Amino acid sequence: CDTLSRMELSQKTAGAATNTGNRWLLLGLLVVSVCINYVDRGNLSVAAREIVQELGLTMSNKGLLFSAFFWSYALCLPFSGWLIDRFRVTHIYTCGYFIWSLATTLTGAVTGMPMLFFLRLVLGAGESVAYPAYSKIISARFREEERGRANAWIDAGSKMGPALGVLAGGLMLESMGWRAMFFCIGLASMVWLLPWHFTTRHLAAPASETAAKSSGEILPSFRRILGLRSAWGTLIGLFCANYAWYFLLTWLPAYLVTVRHYTPRMLAFYGSLPFW
Repeated sequence: CDTLSRMELSQKTAGAATNTGNRWLLLGLLVVSVCINYVDRGNLSVAAREIVQELGLTMSNKGLLFSAFFWSYALCLPFSGWLIDRFRVTHIYTCGYFIWSLATTLTGAVTGMPMLFFLRLVLGAGESVAYPAYSKIISARFREEERGRANAWIDAGSKMGPALGVLAGGLMLESMGWRAMFFCIGLASMVWLLPWHFTTRHLAAPASETAAKSSGEILPSFRRILGLRSAWGTLIGLFCANYAWYFLLTWLPAYLVTVRHYTPRMLAFYGSLPFW
């Protein structure tokens, strides 16, 4: 019995150590993925002038294209959260990531406004799995005293993404054109799926998630959450912050090019500075 107990303790200790290493590797991959996520959200803004000129779009068309992503993104979020709560989060995230990377790649082949608008809707739907998945993974795999650091890295990735997107996108736009830019960014994004697959394929469900399911834990209802002043403060604060943040993300590169007459190289450098 003593020998078996020592063996079990040794296995648990080894498993805990492996899990500790895996979760930080997992977080590193998520930070890279959120960086790619925001590159894909903002690359249309970088190439907006060239796309408008080649496809003969109006300013109203451009406004619709910039907003299309957010309509599908917002409408699909509740459904994405529902999926992530009921199925394995890593599988749902893999599917969403593939969808949004494919939408980015195919943008390089668009022939008109309808196809481009549709692909922006697909991009938003695919990316709607991202933040529910980040929250689920961090809450399940990181102790409470580690979650601030984990969330901070995710948010840092969301700012490095547009910084790198404008920087690399502007340089690529100058050297190879907007279609090749979308092809290269989309196909390069797909490479991330390889380390993600090998890291998560044998990843066991975290103990906290298993325990919650087996104990039949009852989560607070939406009605109870909406009765909290702190919830309303968070919702309104995020709404207002996102208005300013996404205005910069979508319209700043286009403004620098069309109004300030920046070259793609100037856009690459100066347009990335605010995000850094």
